[in-house]
Amino acid sequence: MTDTVISLAAMRWTRRRRALVFSLFFVMGCGGRGDGQAVVSSSTAPAGASKPAPVHRAAPPLPDVGALPAAGGLPPERRAIQVVGGVERVVDADVARAQGLTLVDLGDDWAPAIFDDGAGPGGAVLPNHYRGVFTGLAANRTDGDGQPLDAGDRNYLELYGVPPTLGVLRDRFLADAARKCDPTFDVAKMLAVDEITTWGATTEQKELAKHHARGARLEAARAKANVDTLEALAASDPRYAKDVKAHLRREAEQAAFAEVEKRLACEGSLDLAKHKAGTYDTPMRKAMFDFQQEHTVFDQADLKRASLEALARPLLENDFAALRRVLAERAVHAGRFVEDGSSKATYAGSDGARHPVPDLATAATDAVLARLGLATPEDALAFFERHAARDFRSLRAAVQFPPLPEYHAAQMDLSVEIDRGDVWYDFPYDEKGVRQPQPRQQFPSFTLYTKWRGERVALVRWRTTVGGWRTELAADGQEYLRWKGSDVGKRVWRHIVTTPVWIPPASSPLGSMVKEKKVNGMFVKVTNYDETGPGYLSAYGLVAAIHEQIIKGPDGVTYYDNGIRTHGSFDYMSLRGRFSHGCHRLYNNLALRLFSFVLQHRHARTLGSVALGFKRDFWWKGDVFEMRLPSRGFYYELDPPMPVEVLEGRIMGEREKPISGYQRKPGVTYAASSKPPAASDSPESRAGGAEAP
Repeated sequence: MTDTVISLAAMRWTRRRRALVFSLFFVMGCGGRGDGQAVVSSSTAPAGASKPAPVHRAAPPLPDVGALPAAGGLPPERRAIQVVGGVERVVDADVARAQGLTLVDLGDDWAPAIFDDGAGPGGAVLPNHYRGVFTGLAANRTDGDGQPLDAGDRNYLELYGVPPTLGVLRDRFLADAARKCDPTFDVAKMLAVDEITTWGATTEQKELAKHHARGARLEAARAKANVDTLEALAASDPRYAKDVKAHLRREAEQAAFAEVEKRLACEGSLDLAKHKAGTYDTPMRKAMFDFQQEHTVFDQADLKRASLEALARPLLENDFAALRRVLAERAVHAGRFVEDGSSKATYAGSDGARHPVPDLATAATDAVLARLGLATPEDALAFFERHAARDFRSLRAAVQFPPLPEYHAAQMDLSVEIDRGDVWYDFPYDEKGVRQPQPRQQFPSFTLYTKWRGERVALVRWRTTVGGWRTELAADGQEYLRWKGSDVGKRVWRHIVTTPVWIPPASSPLGSMVKEKKVNGMFVKVTNYDETGPGYLSAYGLVAAIHEQIIKGPDGVTYYDNGIRTHGSFDYMSLRGRFSHGCHRLYNNLALRLFSFVLQHRHARTLGSVALGFKRDFWWKGDVFEMRLPSRGFYYELDPPMPVEVLEGRIMGEREKPISGYQRKPGVTYAASSKPPAASDSPESRAGGAEAP
């Protein structure tokens, strides 16, 4: 871990790339990688397979469904496109609406409607300023601070909830079509291993030296045994079997690594002039991470099977998968639904039969692809070749979406249930300081329900996070372990907040509040707003709902906020099995889908930007920095509030209740022998911020 972190820290990256440092720190620090969360790109193909697992390409419906006649002479606001009989035509958007078709925005200024300006009292406009930041990020125009990107820099932010625009995909398709990568690397060698072991720079040199020394010893033994191969040596003398197996595995990994280098160099992401062949140095690590971000592979710069399969696919096939993902987000938001097949539930229809809750996301995405005539990567390339970049300023498609289930309505009786899954209250170390296993078979889950014909119908069911044992910085400046639980019981969502702001508590390390940023060609230290927000890297992600407890008293109803949120998260690896500080995290794109759907199907009042006026000056390494947080975020108020219940889950181990307060970390020498200080229970401490896992 140390070698990797030092290597990455030495790289002066922009704000976008800081996410790698955060994610590697969280993943490698807590070892939560093996908990089995479903990911965007994954595979169960056996080692040695000669072909990568195919990208999902569902058979689209017939292309003439919802076809409209061509229309000419229309103003831009009435134009939409369809492909009919293999020929693209302009159709009348007003006619499309009248016939029940959905207009899917393909323009480069698209953003989820949750980022739209709101209407205040008397029709006053309540501006949501983040929309411009979101579209700038998606179009590779600006960084998270709204500043222009450096020449040649790219925002690979799909895993953080900001998918690229179709204009960006157009550039990607045209550039990749001009490359001739496929013959330059050997797919069979690349896929002959399940993963390629990587290390930091110092450890890598030691491991390579050990590998060469082992190879020399085995070759000497082979010659002495008078056999032709190392496999024969292992068969003739079992004492060498383990070393031979390890040596041949590493040889295969090195051969695969060479093919990865060729692939990344051909794509233009790896500069061979700056890279030392055969090593996982900084240029190679950066190129690999950019590739994984670009193609939504969850391996976090590691070279595991999902990354190898993505690397083995033709360039345009990966691009086509990205196009499908981008169109899926546009389709879900245009259709105002959320069902994606994850609930596996059924509902009672008015016909008396039970029907499965449909996968509307996939069906609508297939419909968009069919309506645009996009069945193959070659179709997509032709689409982008016939459209100039300026076309994507206002392009729309008129699509016949699948019919909505009968439980859908303008206003829906929605509720949420969060199951904490398996919960361990036991202290995770024994009296000797040895870490104790606390396995989980049942992981936390988030379920959105609607009430229909007397039953609750599950619309989606997603993996989420709950609290657990976390490291926390105490008031005495020392780190302790503390149980950070998620509130159990009935709560409500009263406020939904886009671009929510997290207020760093006094315990936040000052170093986390400063970052390096390139300004006018020079790297300078500036106040770090990544974690506070607003932005995709913030502690609360791009959107959050506040969990509040209803308290009824003699003076009426009041609401208590204990700092628990359901929110999006840039730390997408945390949803694969790790813990939060008590909040319920979702992937940023799913959080945007969820809360857009809620606002579209519940009565809500737009409050707009809520003033905060937070100010803090602090001293860090000889400089004074100023943090200003003028707004808490852009607020919506649900009326009535939406019910949320957090279930206790299945309590594992011996303890039935959590231990309160700070607990000393085994193996750590503390400055004082007195008991730990009192733990803060401020709502802000629930987010965790930059504190170590």
